[in-house]
Amino acid sequence: METIFESRGAHRMKQVVVADDDDGVRALLRLNLELEGHQVVGEAADGGEALEMTCQSHPDVLVLDMMMPGTDGADVLRALRKCTAESRPCVVAYSASPTHLELAGELGADRTVLKSGDMSDLLSVVAGC
Repeated sequence: METIFESRGAHRMKQVVVADDDDGVRALLRLNLELEGHQVVGEAADGGEALEMTCQSHPDVLVLDMMMPGTDGADVLRALRKCTAESRPCVVAYSASPTHLELAGELGADRTVLKSGDMSDLLSVVAGC
């Protein structure tokens, strides 16, 4: 019998921090990432939490919502340079706004994903980090 991991191809399990202000979106991302074999090592409801978790746990990947209240994704990208110079994660920025994704790329996001896209797009990008 083929497992979900065999059917989707072998990839290295990633440690991931998920940052999104929507509880439901974070839960959906966690579920899908874990089904793909990744380990979610932290969930953040705002940019401040995302930055703290990323600087402390040094994940392989940070999945970062660009539009959060308070400290947003752009602020996180600017601050990441200071705390993760030697072990910076692959940053996957996502947003419903192409303008925000363009800014994310300018600020150093490694990958960008349109939030209105299919979940498999985001999962593929995380696997490729």
